[in-house]
Amino acid sequence: MFKQRVLTALVLAPLALCAVFYLPLMGFAIILSLAFLLGAWEWSGFCGLSKRRLRAGYVVTTAGIMALFYALTPLTGELSSNTLLLSMLLLGAAWWIVAIILVLSFPRSQRLWASSDWRRALMGWFTLLPAWAALLFIRGFDYDTSPFYGAWLIFALLGLVWAADIGGYIVGKPFGRTKLLPKVSPGKTLEGMLGGLVLVIIVVTGLMFWLDWPGQAEHWYIAAVLLTVLSVFGDLSESMFKRVAGKKDSGIFLPGHGGILDRIDSLTATAPLYALLLAFLGKQFL
Repeated sequence: MFKQRVLTALVLAPLALCAVFYLPLMGFAIILSLAFLLGAWEWSGFCGLSKRRLRAGYVVTTAGIMALFYALTPLTGELSSNTLLLSMLLLGAAWWIVAIILVLSFPRSQRLWASSDWRRALMGWFTLLPAWAALLFIRGFDYDTSPFYGAWLIFALLGLVWAADIGGYIVGKPFGRTKLLPKVSPGKTLEGMLGGLVLVIIVVTGLMFWLDWPGQAEHWYIAAVLLTVLSVFGDLSESMFKRVAGKKDSGIFLPGHGGILDRIDSLTATAPLYALLLAFLGKQFL
C-alpha cells in the first residue's frame, strides 16, 4: 500500500504542477473543475445517495453552479470590487469556522446534520465551491502583469499542504502516541500535527532565506501556522463525514490514496483563507 501510494504521488504531483504552470487560464479552469466534480461525485456518497442517477444529479447541479458562477464572475482583478467572488470566499471561510466546531464537538454534533441528506449536500457545496473559486482566483492573481505569478502562489499553497502532510506522516507514524481526536480519526496524533507544523516552519524559513529575508516575516509565520492548522481540520472534517457515511476512503480513483477528496481535503480548507490573505494582505506578505 505504501509503495502504491508513493508511486501514485510521483505521477500526480508533476501532472498537477504542469496543469498549474502550463495550462492557460481556461484550460486550468476546466481541469480544476473536472477534479472538483469528481470530488462532488464522492461527496454524494456521503449524503446517503445510493442511486447513480441521484449522485449524477448532485454532480450536474454542482457543474451548473460552477458554470453560472464562472460566467457571472471575473476571476481576475481586485477582489474588493468583485462582490460575488468575495461573498463566495467569505462563505468558505465562515463554513470552516463552523466545520471546526462540528469536528471538535463530534460525535454530538452529528445530531445536527447526519440524519439530513440535503444538509450534507449543502455542506459539500460549502466545502467544494469556495475552494474551487479560490484556486481560480489565485491562478489569475495579477495575471495581466505576470502570467506565472498566480501559478507560483498556488505552488506555495501546495508546498505548505504537502509539507504539513509529509511532516505529519514522518513524525506521526513512528512517534505518534497522543490521539488528536480519536472519535473523528483514530490515526491522527498530536505529535503528527506538530511534526507537520515544524516542517512547514522549516520550509517557510528556507524560502525566506532564499528570498533574502523580505519584510514582514512575522506575517509569513502567522499565515503558515493558521493554514497548517486549517489543513489538519480539512483532513479531520472529511474523516468525520466518512465515519458517519461508513466509508474508509472517499473513493477509488487514486490507487493507494483512496479518492479525490482524500487528496484535496486540506486544499478545500486552506484555499479560501489563502485567497483572502493574498487579496487583502498580499502587499504586506510579498
